[in-house]
Amino acid sequence: MTVKVSQATLDDRQADSTEEHSSPQAKLQNQLYSLTIIGNSHFPEKDLLKAAAAELQMFEQNGYRKADIDDAAFQMRSAYLQAGFAFALVDYAYEQKAGIIQVTFKVEEGPRVFIERINFEGNINIQSDTLRGFFSEYSGILGTQKKMVFIMSEARYAVNKIRNYYRGEGFIDVAVMNPDLSFNGSRSEVVISIRIEEGPKYFIDQVALSGDIIPELAKELEKIKSDLVNKPYYVRRKLLLRSSLEDVYDEIGYADAKFEVTVVQLDEPGRVELSAEITSGDKVRIAEVIVSGNSSTRESFIRDRVALKRGDIYTNAKRRKSFRKLFDSGLFSKITIELTSPGQNSTRNLEVIVEELPTREIYLEPGWGSYEKLRLKAGVFEKNLFGTGRNGRIEGLVSTKSDTFTVSYTDPWLLQTDIMMNIPLSYERRDEPSYRSRETGMSVLLSRKMNKNLTVSTGYQFKITRLSDLSDDSPLEKGDNDYNKGSIGIQAIWDTRDNIFYPAKGLRLASSFGISLPAFGSDLEFGRITLGCRYFIELPKEYIVGLRATTGIIIPIRDQTFIPPSELFFNGGDNTVRSYKHSELGPKDDNNDPIGGLGYNVFSIELRKRFYRNFATTLYIDAGNVSPNRSILGKTTSYNSRSELMDDTRTDFFSEFNFGVGMGFQYLLPVGPIRLDVAYNPDPEKKWNEDSWVFHFSLGMAF
Repeated sequence: MTVKVSQATLDDRQADSTEEHSSPQAKLQNQLYSLTIIGNSHFPEKDLLKAAAAELQMFEQNGYRKADIDDAAFQMRSAYLQAGFAFALVDYAYEQKAGIIQVTFKVEEGPRVFIERINFEGNINIQSDTLRGFFSEYSGILGTQKKMVFIMSEARYAVNKIRNYYRGEGFIDVAVMNPDLSFNGSRSEVVISIRIEEGPKYFIDQVALSGDIIPELAKELEKIKSDLVNKPYYVRRKLLLRSSLEDVYDEIGYADAKFEVTVVQLDEPGRVELSAEITSGDKVRIAEVIVSGNSSTRESFIRDRVALKRGDIYTNAKRRKSFRKLFDSGLFSKITIELTSPGQNSTRNLEVIVEELPTREIYLEPGWGSYEKLRLKAGVFEKNLFGTGRNGRIEGLVSTKSDTFTVSYTDPWLLQTDIMMNIPLSYERRDEPSYRSRETGMSVLLSRKMNKNLTVSTGYQFKITRLSDLSDDSPLEKGDNDYNKGSIGIQAIWDTRDNIFYPAKGLRLASSFGISLPAFGSDLEFGRITLGCRYFIELPKEYIVGLRATTGIIIPIRDQTFIPPSELFFNGGDNTVRSYKHSELGPKDDNNDPIGGLGYNVFSIELRKRFYRNFATTLYIDAGNVSPNRSILGKTTSYNSRSELMDDTRTDFFSEFNFGVGMGFQYLLPVGPIRLDVAYNPDPEKKWNEDSWVFHFSLGMAF
């Protein structure tokens, strides 16, 4: 039993209880009420209340109307019907005793009904197994026996789908009767019988075109006809003929062409003729392109994206292309492109009317990371710089471990192409476990979305790096702590994930290659290759399996035997192997500081589950390493030759893996989840004071 108190409190009722100051409606709203459900077995009380939640809310808000209880009983019965209880009944008693309204829902569940067999009669051209497939598409399947639950509404829907399927195959006169139901003695199984009168199968015998036949379209018109002749006829074939004719006439400028399509049944049974009367009208040319509605955006920006210019022949294809380009700019909330009334010599103006979106964003974003702790990001973003559709951003980030300041300029359509150019200028100060760095850099990056899933990027980067606070006995100090790096690189990303923040399925592949040489202004000579894969599998009951594999290697060139720590790979932390703190997995020096390596690997498997609204949890296993790892042998001296360095890197590349096993909790936000992870290290190294348990609190999924 559930007892609820109405919106007015007991104290309010005592204060307003005088008869002369209380209307009957007010008194009713001040009463207590109770809800009781009896006779239910399959559905617990909470599920039935949830099924009728909206009606029960109306019951409380509308002064406890009996009509709302009637609606609630209907919704509870509907829940039973959708679960296969075809004979379920939900009645109720509505009583008022001692100022309390008592509502008792009385449930008679009856048996759950399963489909024993589905019979078809009269079907000659389409096999029964094919027709039964429409039932398995909609009816629930229960248990290992694969029995279909009988749901009457879905059975009727399956019959409608069968009828439409027949018509799509050319049986336009088909009659599919309503299902005849035969229940067994206990009413737990039903045999469904469906009678079908197929009628003749109709084919298109010929396509006749008349009226304004344009000679230059002869080839296209013949193809349209040949694509339809001898095909099964159904109503959509008329629409297909009309749209095909519209496309070819529009392509050469007959934007006002009209097509009257009729169907003629021939003497031969099952044969029809499609006939189209064509009125082409005149070719339409653009007199002027008139732009309006823009206040912040330059008119030239809009005109550059309109595929129709003065004197051009008008086509709907070019109009659609213009709309798409303007829409893709992200600057407009509404775009209208239409022709004005006809002018002289069939010329018409093209009106382009836009409504602009706000283009400037000022943001302040606090955050937290397991290593950086509290961080604060602030900036301003302008996506329509000087009305040109180009982007400008000024952004700063401050944390306990780093300060970053960036100014960037982005041209989403470099030289009116689909190539995006980004030029960031940046400064960063960062404290890592084994060093401090200050970097000032500039990049010129070009990227292009090749298709829906593939993006390719390339570019040049130059940065000036100053390192400090290196360990006295670390081999890192033997390199040049201050250096310039100039490099070019290329990256390709293939992404089919259904959501970038919390994907349930899809694949993300990423690969990159970069090279630094003196010819690019670099004091260092090396190449860098990274590969990454993330794969997500959607399982029943909202479970998700996530798989990750990431690898990278640095290859010194010529006589380069030392790579500064700011260029090396490190491992461990909230986004890699979570049983380690930031960068603390892998080789260490005599001071227990991580020294990084030329190669690394990270492998992870996660089982994810959203368990309540926006709350989710994960179970995971991480594994990773850093190569070379000479510290496991007690050797931390620097290398004397490139070959020795690369030999050790290759030897250790798939060895000395460390593991993490853990559990995480996430609260999913529109911009990504807030995440808490706890990880266990099954084999911590005591001499390096590694922790058995590590906690991480951060934003975003680990991968």
